Amino acid sequence: MRLLIVCLLLFSSMGQAQQDNDNPQQAAMELLDSPMDNTLPIKGQRFRIDNNVEEITLLFFREEGSDPLIVIRPDGSKWYDTDYPVEKVSWYTDPSFDMIKIKEPQPGPWQVAGRVDEKNKAVIVSEIYFQADPLPDQVFQNEQLKVEGVLYNGDQPVDTSRFGEMVQLSVLFVSSNDPDDDNFGATPTRVAEFQDDGKGYDEKPGDGVFTGRFNLDLESGNYLPVFELSTPLYERRQEADMVMVEPQPVQVNFVLAEERGRDNLVEITVDDSLLKPQSVAINGSVQYPNGEERRFSVTQIENFPYQIPLANLDYGKHRVSLEIFATSQQDREIKLLLDDLTFISVEPISEPTAEELAQQAREQAAREAEQARQQQAAEERQAMINVIIIIAVNILLIVVAIGFVWWKRRKKATKTEETV
Repeated sequence: MRLLIVCLLLFSSMGQAQQDNDNPQQAAMELLDSPMDNTLPIKGQRFRIDNNVEEITLLFFREEGSDPLIVIRPDGSKWYDTDYPVEKVSWYTDPSFDMIKIKEPQPGPWQVAGRVDEKNKAVIVSEIYFQADPLPDQVFQNEQLKVEGVLYNGDQPVDTSRFGEMVQLSVLFVSSNDPDDDNFGATPTRVAEFQDDGKGYDEKPGDGVFTGRFNLDLESGNYLPVFELSTPLYERRQEADMVMVEPQPVQVNFVLAEERGRDNLVEITVDDSLLKPQSVAINGSVQYPNGEERRFSVTQIENFPYQIPLANLDYGKHRVSLEIFATSQQDREIKLLLDDLTFISVEPISEPTAEELAQQAREQAAREAEQARQQQAAEERQAMINVIIIIAVNILLIVVAIGFVWWKRRKKATKTEETV
């Protein structure tokens, strides 16, 4: 069944074209001014719906902050934003517009009542779809990728300066759930949103070319890209060809200094089977624990691994961000963003000051003097103990000798008495 979407555009006659463009909210809501064969005339606030339309979407612009419109059907009955048949009607209201989708609308003349602009027209819009550039055959983990695409109304590109905030475009990467891949069981990840606002990677606002910056901060493996197009009342999903996200072709390690005055090092290693080593250039920054931030850049690298010195200013957690530019072996220019790198530096050994050295010398001298005093006291105690031992031994020997002499004499006296 062919879906027809009728978009009713009401925009002010008081402003000129340039003034309309200067009003971003008005320009954002002006929907589809493409050249089409089936433009419907509107007289005042009246328009007509033919009997072969199965579904329509009506977009009404009103004065900023005004009340939602009242829709008057051909039979004279009225619909309000708070009172309409929900089984057939979807109604989205905003401070400056109403968007209403109706299934099986009654053929005939319709009207709207409210503070609408004076000039208006209605357009039948056929299938809306988004055509994005094909993704490269080889993309890398943590790669930043620019992708462009065009929003089509049938076979005509949509005039996005009149589409603006009514459409949101984004892309999901859905894992193929191959058990052999690192992304097995990974949650679908929104890797980009497409804008036509002249900011970021988008070159020119309102030129009909939407630009998305793919941030491939996800596990390596096969993914199904799903492009999502949404408006306040409907959504579209388109699947692209499967994409293989290769593992990151650059490895980063940190070599930490253990002494004050020595630099910490960021060590970069490149997989030369994926990248051309001499094409590598690096922009980076480091945020120190004290809040200071320093930037660095390397444009000529002859050999890998390559070490980038980081001044060892403070002890604690460091945050490092790297933008790595290179040419792949397939001659494609790539950019990798590594912005979540951290390391904790080794606490440096501090050099003592002159006062600290003098204090240490005094403390050392005091310790040595105390050790000498204690040693002398110990020696004196030992000498006294030795004297006491000698005296005690001598006294013991004298006592033993006296006892022996006494025992001898007593024994002799006893024999003499026995003889008598």
